[in-house]
Amino acid sequence: MSDENKRIIRSYFASVASGDGKALDWLSGDVEWWVPQGSSLGGTYRGKAAVIELMERGVGAYSPDVPMQIEIRQLVAEGSWVCAQIELNAATRDGRPYCNRYHIAFRLSDGRIVEVNEYVDTRYVYETLGL
Repeated sequence: MSDENKRIIRSYFASVASGDGKALDWLSGDVEWWVPQGSSLGGTYRGKAAVIELMERGVGAYSPDVPMQIEIRQLVAEGSWVCAQIELNAATRDGRPYCNRYHIAFRLSDGRIVEVNEYVDTRYVYETLGL
């Protein structure tokens, strides 16, 4: 199961980077997504609609003219969990570069993402993206 869950997370990130909207297909209807309290987006988002709203707010801070690049630096899977270390490169709405590393812990069930805990440098996010 660990290899299959890692494949799902790779597909999820490929969809996020491409902006094709298919990333949402990997979320369960009752997904919970936690963002560190140091962020203006901080808190726990419950349900797919709330998580989509969170994603829209986040993606809205990036320039639509510069493709987002996500490098998966490491995936570690155990049981229903996959932990991903990624580097995200993009540009802000005003064209400044954005490069940040994230650690994201995903819990999967029945081939869908059901829980997410996102760890990131919130100060850098605020200073660069205003979030």
